[in-house]
Formats: sequence, structure tokens, C-alpha cells
Amino acid sequence: MNIAASSSPEANISPDLLAKALNQSRDSIFIADVRGQDIPLVFVNESFEKLTGYTPGEVIGKNYHLLFGADTDQPEIASIRAAVSQGRDCAITLRNYRKDGAMFWSHLSISPVHDAEGTLTHFIGIQKDAAGEMQQENRLGNSIYTDPLVGISNRRHFQERFANLLRVAQRIHSGVSLLMIDLDYFKPFNERYGKPAGDDCLRMVGDCIAKIFIRSSDCVARYSGEEFAVVSFSSGVEGLRQHARRLCDQVRTLNIPHSDSPHGVVTISIGGVHRLPNRDTTEELLIGLANQELLSAKRDGRNRAHIIS
Repeated sequence: MNIAASSSPEANISPDLLAKALNQSRDSIFIADVRGQDIPLVFVNESFEKLTGYTPGEVIGKNYHLLFGADTDQPEIASIRAAVSQGRDCAITLRNYRKDGAMFWSHLSISPVHDAEGTLTHFIGIQKDAAGEMQQENRLGNSIYTDPLVGISNRRHFQERFANLLRVAQRIHSGVSLLMIDLDYFKPFNERYGKPAGDDCLRMVGDCIAKIFIRSSDCVARYSGEEFAVVSFSSGVEGLRQHARRLCDQVRTLNIPHSDSPHGVVTISIGGVHRLPNRDTTEELLIGLANQELLSAKRDGRNRAHIIS
């Protein structure tokens, strides 16, 4: 490995001293060569092995992405790829997977390294086990970001996740999808069956939505009253339409009786939009478009989905 410790001509740090210092660090450190095919790791320190379970011989020559396992839909991964392609710093928290398959939360920061001519040659990464902080954040999140009735994300969490996903989608030129979902004839349902039954109905429908949109990049939330919202990365409008139709079918098959509905059971209406956002695309614009389609679905008889691109 031939990476200068400093660009200053006065620096006189031997490779042995540099390697010893890196190995004695408590933090997991790795170095990747951007000039190699698939940006292989060329160095990992002893703390990397302790944290991940992988020995240097098992990871040298391979891409850091092996630590993502099958969990490759995390939006933070897109941030890493964008930073590497643009040769800039990046600091994120994401899920990694040890050699034995166990998941751990990692604080990861990567920084570019240039040679004397200013050419990007390597990235150095520093990662820390973030389990303790994530546990505390999750405890706080349970009260701050979770709807107490339905047990899924609340509107506040949805708005924060939506803003983050949209920024990432704009940066990496990925499609983003939004669904606004409303229970049909829910006011007469509450009036006939009572609020406890209405609360049970909301929980069942919310759980049904959450079981369909299960990727780590999906956010399912109770948006207001009897309205739910889903935002996610998406490859296309047809896939979104299939998911929306499947969701309508799944809610119907819950067979929640509803005498005041022409369908005889609880149903939902869905309005949605899929877009490849540009810099002028806003959350408000997409929500407005999705709500227009939701109203259109209701005018057309409810128990259906209207999705546009």
C-alpha cells in the first residue's frame, strides 16, 4: 500500500509506524482503492476484524458492500455511492452485517485520498459500532415518531423520511413513489359500530399496509385520521400500480363488515404518483398530485387506486 501520510515534505512517518497506529485504533478502519475494479479493500485494521468478524484475508480484494448483505435498499447506500463517484466525504449511519449474519448499526465516514498530482486514488473509511446510540434513538423514536393507536410511523416521521428520500432520489436520479390511502365511508363506520371498532379497523388496515411495504426504504405512516401514506424508492409506475391494486385486494380480504358501504366490507381508495424528481420537485407538489388522484378514485366509486407518473 503506497499512501502518503502527509503531503508535507517534512513528514517522515515510516509505513510500519503508520500501520501500527492504524491497527491500534479502537475504530474500525479500512482503505479502498478506487483505481481497482469494483473499488477493492486494500487494508483493514484489527478493529475491523473485531467488529465484523471478517479476517483481512477474507475481505482484501473485495468491495466494502459485502457488509450490506442482502439489505441493499437502504437509502444511505445510495449516499455512499454518490460520494464515491463524486470523490467527496460522506458520513452516515446504516445497517451492516457481520460474518455470522448478525446485523449491527454502524457510524461510517469515508474520506477521499489524493496523490501528489491531485488524482483521487483511495478512500479511507472509519466505522464505529452505533448499537447503543441506535437503541436510545429507537426508544425516543417509539414515542416521538410512532402513532400510538396504529403502531406505525406518525405524520412527523413521515415528513422527515419523505424529505430525506426525496433528497437522495434527486441526488442519485432515482424514482420516488408516494401513495395517499383513505378508508372508504369511515365516518358512518364509526357511527354504526363505535369508536373502539373504528380503532381496531385502523390498526388492521395499518398493519396490512405495513406488511406490503416492508423494504427498509419504505415509510408507512398514519397521515391523519383515517388516512395513511406510503413513500418509497420505486423503479416505475407499473410496479407501483401493482402494489396499490394488491393493497386494495388485501384490505378487502380482511372482511371487516361495513353495512353502510356498497361493498359490504371495509375498503380503501388510493391516490399515487411516481416521479423521477428534479431539483424543483417538492414534497408538497407530490402530495398534492397524489391527493388529486385520491379524490379521483373516490369520485369513480372508491375501492380502487389511481396512479400517475
